[in-house]
Amino acid sequence: MKMADKDLIKKLLPEEVRTIAEQFEIDENYMQDETNLVVMILQSKSIDTDEEKQNWFNLLPLMNNEQIEKLRGILVKEKTKLKEIEEKYNKKKQEIKEKYLEKWDEDEYSEKVKKMKSEEKKIAEIDAEDAEDLLDMI
Repeated sequence: MKMADKDLIKKLLPEEVRTIAEQFEIDENYMQDETNLVVMILQSKSIDTDEEKQNWFNLLPLMNNEQIEKLRGILVKEKTKLKEIEEKYNKKKQEIKEKYLEKWDEDEYSEKVKKMKSEEKKIAEIDAEDAEDLLDMI
């Protein structure tokens, strides 16, 4: 079993996982034949420790095709579920942000209305005084 070297990692794997992949001993055949599976193992949230990842890389050559497909299915499902959760989180975050902005706008509007009413009241008082002064003059 020949392990993948840095050149093969650089050639086959996406840039975002290359540095991570260099930490592991990954069978060269699986690196070439099952590149997507290797990437999914590297990016998996449920296989979170380096030790667990290395264990899966060690097991790959011992697994039959059915077991590999089950592992792939599990990792694809995990990725899909995490994407759904992220989308729900972003949607909820956007809703909260919009709600906050509405509230903020309402507060700003209320403040402007109060200010305008106060100014109108002052103007009305001045007008009343002017009217009284005019009446006194008559």
